[in-house]
Amino acid sequence: MIQKGGYMRNRIQRLNEIKQKMAEKLPPLNEVLRGTFIEWHQVCARRNCKCHKSKKYRHGPFYRVSYFKNGRAHHIYVPLKDKNRIETWVDNYNKIWQGIEDISEINIKLIRIGTKK
Repeated sequence: MIQKGGYMRNRIQRLNEIKQKMAEKLPPLNEVLRGTFIEWHQVCARRNCKCHKSKKYRHGPFYRVSYFKNGRAHHIYVPLKDKNRIETWVDNYNKIWQGIEDISEINIKLIRIGTKK
């Protein structure tokens, strides 16, 4: 029984260390943006433009972020000069949510270990 208690303490310690390392790897919260980063090409209004003949001639690429708020879809145009920064913010948001899921999974294991007495 003494060995089992030591094993459990070691396992709890290991899980807490893993959880701490995961939290340290998460991106900063001030560099996140909830939404989907979208690249698109569009057809213009000029009827004689070659963009109407084939997809390969469409204008673009253009970038935007799409997100839902209050049950409605919203879109924000992203200037080309800001593309990399905004795309990183969207990626950071997804990494943070994945980190929350992973840390929650470890916390569930810790709760289960604590209730096995």
